Amino acid sequence: MNLRNLLPAFFAGSLAQSAVIIDVPSSGGGAQANLTMTQTFTTGTIGSENQLSEIGIFAANVVNGNEALGPFTIELWTDADGNAETQGLGTLVAASSNQITLGTAGAQEVGTFSGGLLTDDTVYALIVTDGTSGTPALGRFGLNGATAGGLLGTNGSLFQEANQPFGNQYELAFNVTTVAPVPEPTSAFLLGLGVLMVGMRRRR
Repeated sequence: MNLRNLLPAFFAGSLAQSAVIIDVPSSGGGAQANLTMTQTFTTGTIGSENQLSEIGIFAANVVNGNEALGPFTIELWTDADGNAETQGLGTLVAASSNQITLGTAGAQEVGTFSGGLLTDDTVYALIVTDGTSGTPALGRFGLNGATAGGLLGTNGSLFQEANQPFGNQYELAFNVTTVAPVPEPTSAFLLGLGVLMVGMRRRR
């Protein structure tokens, strides 16, 4: 490889790859809940793509609803006791850098994140807030439809009023996307410089 192409190729190789680590699809309209909600979920094996990138939440039908539509910030927390079937916020992992609104029925609203590393086989809880961190805000959210025990089953549960299981019949319609962390600019530069030096020594 030509040395002038060596560093660009190196940095191109360091671009983040994305992965959807959980996807609870919308049921298509009918199911909804007006609540201050907490949705738990459990990660599996994430691998190297472990930096939180996006959380998408489906809005429900807001016709005749008088709940707040936003703007909301999405927050991801660890679960305090590591049990997806009980509710309790542990440590804040990350908050979305943008805010979402729930004004369009059936639309997916996406919160983007610039930090927060997730770990394998760990219980997390997501909430939306209207400015007070750690306090779920009232809104009308889309659900995935009734299933026996919920689509996530023992790996997740939706809670209303921040503590009561929502009948164990529904889950929030949402998805979580992660990316592989991009090396710090200084570290990437030094590594690239080292590769360049090795290449130059070989040319001599």
